[in-house]
Amino acid sequence: MKIADHSRIWIFQSKRPFTAEEKEVIEHKLKLFIGDWDAHGAGLLAGYELPYDQFIVVGVDENKTMASGCSIDKLTKLVRGIDEAYELDLLNRMLVAYAKDEVIEVEKLAAFKELVKTGVLGQDTTVFNNGVATMADFRANWQQPLAESWAKALMP
Repeated sequence: MKIADHSRIWIFQSKRPFTAEEKEVIEHKLKLFIGDWDAHGAGLLAGYELPYDQFIVVGVDENKTMASGCSIDKLTKLVRGIDEAYELDLLNRMLVAYAKDEVIEVEKLAAFKELVKTGVLGQDTTVFNNGVATMADFRANWQQPLAESWAKALMP
């Protein structure tokens, strides 16, 4: 995604990777959406990417035009439609993604906490922080070793 570091982002995580067909449809929907996305009639400078074919990351450069509540609602409606079509759990914020043996795993928060607490997931396990708010933060802090992530407090 070629937008500035200060750009605001939203991350939607799927409980599983997208199939090739799903990815094609999702990309088509996102391209159409981004092309028409506006805030109170002013076009938004935005972009998207689909990392690991399992996340949808949408960003908008708010130095040009601020995303309004209505424009964010439009994005949520689009994501909800994709979610309903493919049952991806994109809006479930109680799921945690981590990488194990180069495979993205997704667990409910309670199960993830137990895996950390019992040492099944070690300090070097890559954890995804879908709460990052800017493109710069996404590039620097979206993927971190567990010991440096938001989840370090769960470690024994």
